[in-house]
Amino acid sequence: MMRAVPRATGRLAATRSVRQIWGAAPQEADPLTIPLDVSGPTPLFSGTTPTKVTTLPNGLKVASSDLVSPCTTIGLYVNAGSAQDTVSGTAHVLQHMAFKSSEVRSAVAMVRDAEALGVVASATASRENIVYQVDTLKESVPAALEMLAETALSPKFLPWEVTEQAQAISIELDEFGKTHQALVQELAHPAAFGASSPLGKPLMCPPRNLGAISPEVLAAFVSEQMVPENMVVAAAGYDHDELVSLATEILGGLSPGGAPAAAASPYEGGETRSSADEDLTHFAVAFQGCGWKDDALVATCVLNTMMGGGASFSAGGPGKGMYTRLYQNILNRHSYVQAASVFNAFYNDTGLFGIYGAAPAEGMGQLSAVVCDELKKMTGAISDVELARAKNQLKSSLLMNLESRAILFEDIGRQVLTYGARTPPEALVAQIDAVTAADLNAVAAKMLKTPPSVVVHGDTTSVPRYDIIAKQFA
Repeated sequence: MMRAVPRATGRLAATRSVRQIWGAAPQEADPLTIPLDVSGPTPLFSGTTPTKVTTLPNGLKVASSDLVSPCTTIGLYVNAGSAQDTVSGTAHVLQHMAFKSSEVRSAVAMVRDAEALGVVASATASRENIVYQVDTLKESVPAALEMLAETALSPKFLPWEVTEQAQAISIELDEFGKTHQALVQELAHPAAFGASSPLGKPLMCPPRNLGAISPEVLAAFVSEQMVPENMVVAAAGYDHDELVSLATEILGGLSPGGAPAAAASPYEGGETRSSADEDLTHFAVAFQGCGWKDDALVATCVLNTMMGGGASFSAGGPGKGMYTRLYQNILNRHSYVQAASVFNAFYNDTGLFGIYGAAPAEGMGQLSAVVCDELKKMTGAISDVELARAKNQLKSSLLMNLESRAILFEDIGRQVLTYGARTPPEALVAQIDAVTAADLNAVAAKMLKTPPSVVVHGDTTSVPRYDIIAKQFA
């Protein structure tokens, strides 16, 4: 109902307009100079609450930050992945078996109940983590946590469901082979750590192993790795005390099993060459980077941002990294280069830092030379302008990403799983601000002292031998 206001005269009357609604008599609109009376509940807080962490008696950690939002992202972070596979590909298959039949409900019931609750569920396996994640309304969180507990801790692994997912994985592997940068970065791991090391094992299930990963293999992985000390219940957008109460009720009865010891993966360096009939040859050279717990982590992230890069067709407006070194010095100067970008992989105790490039076979000799040259230049002069630009870009990326509820959940879960606590964004910003050019030089110099890891996919004869590339950094 419209609020009655005194009829205006003079200049105020000129601002008055007639509101015409189809099927109704014309109504005179309120002047915009008179504020509307709007009443509503006062929020208990604004923005994001500080992250709280509680450890249950059985060793399970519960971590959350609340948001002024009607929705929640909640999930289980598990400190295990392909590095813990006994049969390569087990964690990848386990990812595909998420939210299927459990000891409590069938796969059909799982889907039906998720749909009824408005739940969006997913699972992801990496080399050191498995994440079961649910986006839902706040009032559905208790039921969602029950579903998470079922799918992670009491899956049924029915043989026909395992076979069905093996077919889906086969299709996924075919598609992955067409994503060349991701493929090259995957191949960098056996080159860097050795194919038999934990981090050198394949992230995705090799086709030859699809039939070898049985329900018994999957159940053994769950029994060994899904122990309370190895997991974090994380939530973005939920009250912490309520979450602790729910976790205690649903997961507090789990018996402590002792977190499995992490297997080491010493960095070795080496090469992986994969012949393929492709229009382009894809190449990467990487070195040992730092791990999540390394003091040089923040400086490495700034260096990554400074190097940047992208694809030849990624030119566009501001904010596309057009002033990064790889874009200016490779993509802008060598028209035959189709892609040149830096990549990082962080793990608990180690990492990889490298440059990926793609070009026709006839240009690979020159591309490999300029890539090596850009890596060596990281130990040289770094201007105040490019350092400030890299730090500002990293800070804006960090803060903008954390506005996403899903990424906030990921940040909470990963940090608490790795460190036992979460560093607030303002502290990370201060650490970024403190990075100097000398810090970047020191990080680069330390990396380049390790043996290079070289990957070639495509025409493997178009890239110089490993020993020739290694001599560039001797």
